[in-house]
Amino acid sequence: MKSYTIFQKSDDATVNAFLEWMRNQERNVYRAALRELGALKKLRPQYMQQKPVAEQFEWIKKMLAWKPAETIADHLLQVWLIRKHETMLVSFIEKLGIEHNGHGVVDVLPETLDADKLKEAVDSLFENYPAGAVSVYLHMFQNQTEEGWPELQAILDSDERVTIK
Repeated sequence: MKSYTIFQKSDDATVNAFLEWMRNQERNVYRAALRELGALKKLRPQYMQQKPVAEQFEWIKKMLAWKPAETIADHLLQVWLIRKHETMLVSFIEKLGIEHNGHGVVDVLPETLDADKLKEAVDSLFENYPAGAVSVYLHMFQNQTEEGWPELQAILDSDERVTIK
């Protein structure tokens, strides 16, 4: 699932929590995203910056769900996952036995995933982290290779805990 599709299908509570965190914790990234999204619609940056936060969030969600904004959506989701949910990323890839830099960043992805380890890793994520964040992460992880992994795709398609369908 592409990042813009994640925003199309995500519930408002998950997206609003995501945007609230971005606005409060990654202010420069939030402002840059607002500026870049505005540029896609040929809007001056001040136009959206002067809007109330609720209107900004509504507009940003709409824009991030638009295919031409896919690169911006990808970047924002990556920042959110790496900076806010680092422990979740590290936990998942360690359970899969994938080498990383200690912060969840992987240089070499495996060609296949062990189905048993994957199920255990996914179960652990859903036990310890919010379902919305886990669902976004699993979809973004699946996007890390062109074809993804059939083992993970089966979970994304069938596991009822995955909130983005």
